[in-house]
Amino acid sequence: MSPCVEGFLEGCRPYLSIDSTALNGRWCGHLAAATALDGHNWMYPVAFGFIDGETTDNWEWFMTQLHKAIGDLPTLAICTDACKGLENAVKTVFTFAEHRECFRHLMHNFRKHFDGDVLKYMWPCAWACTPRRHRWLWDKIAENCPEAIPYLEAEHKQVWSRAKFSGECKVDYVNNNISECFNNWIKETKGLPVDVLVDTIRGMIMEKIDMRQRIANKLEGSILPSVKNELNMKSRNLKYTIKGSGV
Repeated sequence: MSPCVEGFLEGCRPYLSIDSTALNGRWCGHLAAATALDGHNWMYPVAFGFIDGETTDNWEWFMTQLHKAIGDLPTLAICTDACKGLENAVKTVFTFAEHRECFRHLMHNFRKHFDGDVLKYMWPCAWACTPRRHRWLWDKIAENCPEAIPYLEAEHKQVWSRAKFSGECKVDYVNNNISECFNNWIKETKGLPVDVLVDTIRGMIMEKIDMRQRIANKLEGSILPSVKNELNMKSRNLKYTIKGSGV
């Protein structure tokens, strides 16, 4: 839908979460979707399409159509799970994008190979915001499980720690939760015939856009309430007060 793409390009940060969900109707294919975040950090559907399976060819087709819709952005971060077909498609089509890997999926695979004390350093390493903190935790992982380092470097080459994220897209999520939100949002429609499914999702998106437009019309000032609330929460325990210059 053109309005969704225009809204993404004009009003969302350059961040896309990509995933697919299996359909359970007569046609047992997959619905692939690209989802973004609006100013309130609410899920924003950008594009969706239908594929018969999570193969490299199918993902490359979907990502190519998405590329045609949004073009080459100056900055773009794409978050996916560890699906090899999708990973290859992102690398082929969006060569300029920062490719992030969902850390929850990474840990699901990591636990199949490693256990013990090394696990307690993995999540903090993903959440680390500074290179120094990341390096300290990376060294702890190497100290507790030397085999984990070559595994991570070989099997999980995408960016998965906040310390490694580009700051330009202004999204520091380490998980692919936005796609999970979209999949949960449309879960009641997955058994419908494909033509009905498309029209139903179209209607759901229109209703969501209309609701958010009505909310936006009531807003005052240049800073969103959700941003103010987050700043207030993070500043409650600050030891120092920064006073304005009066300008």
